[in-house]
Amino acid sequence: MPDSLAADPVAPGPLASAPLAPGQLAPGQFLGGASPPVGPEPRPSPPGGRVPLVGPAPIGLHLSAPSPVRAGAAHKPAEPADLGALQETDAEARPGRHSARESVPARLADLTGGLTGLTDGLGVRLRSAVRAAKTRLSRTLAPIAGPLRPSPDAPATRVATARARRRRRRAVLAAVAVTGLVAALAYAARSPAPPSPTGETAPVAAPSEQAPNKQIPSEQAPAAGDPVSSGGPLLDVDLAPLPGSLSLTALGTRDWRHWGGGGADSFHRKASGTGEIQDPGGERLEHNAGASDLQWTDGTPTAGQEGIRAGVFRRGAGKSFTLGVAGSGDLRTVRLFVGTFSAGARLDLSLSSGGDPVVREVALAAGDRFYQYVICFRADPGERLLIRWHALTVTGGQNDGVALQAITVS
Repeated sequence: MPDSLAADPVAPGPLASAPLAPGQLAPGQFLGGASPPVGPEPRPSPPGGRVPLVGPAPIGLHLSAPSPVRAGAAHKPAEPADLGALQETDAEARPGRHSARESVPARLADLTGGLTGLTDGLGVRLRSAVRAAKTRLSRTLAPIAGPLRPSPDAPATRVATARARRRRRRAVLAAVAVTGLVAALAYAARSPAPPSPTGETAPVAAPSEQAPNKQIPSEQAPAAGDPVSSGGPLLDVDLAPLPGSLSLTALGTRDWRHWGGGGADSFHRKASGTGEIQDPGGERLEHNAGASDLQWTDGTPTAGQEGIRAGVFRRGAGKSFTLGVAGSGDLRTVRLFVGTFSAGARLDLSLSSGGDPVVREVALAAGDRFYQYVICFRADPGERLLIRWHALTVTGGQNDGVALQAITVS
């Protein structure tokens, strides 16, 4: 700095524009004429030992006057321009004391500014979380709600290829499972029932009461028996359903006979019959409670009948009907139409030449019941089929017993 600046008095400026009051020092002046100190300026302690705020001065506040220079340092008055620049640099380098309290609107502005930053950060995070949730949800619902195959215009990705492969694998497994199930069901349906471990046949159940309106008419005649070959005597019987109406002419191609219709001792027979049916007769009563309408067109003494339900019966336990059919060496089919009136009965079949008899029983039950037994037999000429239908027990009614209606031979 030039020596002229040190020798000349300080020019009038903003710092020396006003006269000093008694006891007040001018800026840069110390008591006793001591020189201002050289070095860093010590900061005065605030009142009460509180540390002043650090940072730029708030709006509306002003800085205090610069601190005095340390003692011992050479004091050189500066030019007015240089002194103003020095004061501006010192004011920017260190904070000054507050000469006024911070206003409430300024503090509220600072708080709202911080809250605004916080809410902006939370909004960004929430938007990111919502986008991520939408992405996961779309990926989860895509196999269910979306199409099975992507559109042809969609680019092929590794994830889409893997999903298509999984769908094909599931379809193949489902088809294999369905095919196996169908094959197992078909095999189970075709498998025969296991044989009975004891080899015994179940007994024939007692037939229930026949209703005429539920029977199926059958007027077809059975096939005639084959000529006898090297086979010996034969005897077998089956229980057949009873039709609502039947033709004795069609069933009895060789011979037939019907009892009742004109009294207890009356009967009708085939006019051109062979006479193979033998009836020893006996005490009988007539009834008209048959379950089937009997018809014929080749009878005698009545040539034709459109439908009759008459028959004969014997009442009481132990009572029976006995018939015979002559053998001819051919296989014959005999149909026997009998019934029970609140009784239990038994059918005994045998050949006059001997052999084991065939027995069928009907359990005791109340009500009127009628049956059709189909008997197949073969006997030498001169031998006979012996038939016995008798009551075992009765329920105790006045007319309980066994009934006889008709017989055919073919």
